[in-house]
Amino acid sequence: MKQTLLMMLLLVSVLSLVAQEDNVPEPNLRYGEKGWELSYGENYLMTLEWRLQFRFAGISGQQTDFYVQDEDNVNSTFALQRARLKVGGHVYQPYLKYYLEYDFPSNNLMNWVMTIDKYKGLQVKIGQWKINYNTERYVSSGKQQFVDRSIANRYFTFDRQIGAMIQGELFDGQIGSSMYHVGVFNGTGRGAVNESNDYLWLARYQWNFSRTQAKMSFGDLERSQVSKGFLAVSAATNQSAYTSFSSSGGGELPGFSPGLSRQYQINQLGVELMYKYKGFSLMNENHIKTIDDQVNGVQTDLYGGYLMAGYFLSELISFVPEPLELIARYSMVSYSDAWEEKTTELTLGCNWFFSGHRNKLTFDFSFLNNVDFNPNYDGLRARVQWDVSF
Repeated sequence: MKQTLLMMLLLVSVLSLVAQEDNVPEPNLRYGEKGWELSYGENYLMTLEWRLQFRFAGISGQQTDFYVQDEDNVNSTFALQRARLKVGGHVYQPYLKYYLEYDFPSNNLMNWVMTIDKYKGLQVKIGQWKINYNTERYVSSGKQQFVDRSIANRYFTFDRQIGAMIQGELFDGQIGSSMYHVGVFNGTGRGAVNESNDYLWLARYQWNFSRTQAKMSFGDLERSQVSKGFLAVSAATNQSAYTSFSSSGGGELPGFSPGLSRQYQINQLGVELMYKYKGFSLMNENHIKTIDDQVNGVQTDLYGGYLMAGYFLSELISFVPEPLELIARYSMVSYSDAWEEKTTELTLGCNWFFSGHRNKLTFDFSFLNNVDFNPNYDGLRARVQWDVSF
């Protein structure tokens, strides 16, 4: 209830900013690409969008209640997985932007962000959001190709953090087209304060080989007539009580006990590739993560990532319906560079796009092995989901 009241107060605050100005033009209300848009001249804009995600997930195997996704730990049931209100826009000037996202099932304010993007090459971002480390996590769950993210995401994402970042787009339209991110964050997860004088430091560089920024969504819905995509490398370091992060905040990976302040020193490196061309899309992430237990003097190395692809078969066979996309993904995580002990996921499925990612039906079927590194946790998973934004 407190979170709901907070969200309402934030909305009222945004509207009150407009009321403070003199000679504000008449308001304009219309329905646009991001839901309802309320504008007052060029300097004030507020968009309001609802998003609902209905899901059924079923598991078979020796264990039917194990953790299988970063936000999917309820299986063999119908669920309203996400129900969110998104509010964004700009105030005072078009380059002073804000964004808020509230989730009703969890009763949490997920995102609150202010961005100053007056200059394309140098932008400042402050607040709480899914920080720009790995693309799979940063891209909204509503713009994924599968029902939810791969098993690798849980092990390598930093998820939502509170902090500040500078970013920018460079050499747009040229061979050197790229984007950079450099940020510092509390390093303790969503809604959490800094526990010590240590911070999460992040750096990411993305080269756009297509000479322009690729859309941060999965699948080639636009049927790109020229190759689009990027190569990216990211690095991060953090010292805290946690070895993993999710929408719930800081937590621990399998095999790690709840930590003390500053117990776990984490260093990570990631390399990514995105490619889109004529209805075909490919996305690959590869990660290395080192966890140094400062209390027990133990170092753990993790390796993993995923490779996924999608294709609109109508590009090849004329009688195949255009809204149908076929998808496949393989994901793996290992605690050994010899790949002796690993957890794997193989998922096949399809999408039916009624109106792009804003209204789509997704089905996927997974073969899961050694989930959470427990040999008894093998099984099959079937999921179907309707995701709609309006």
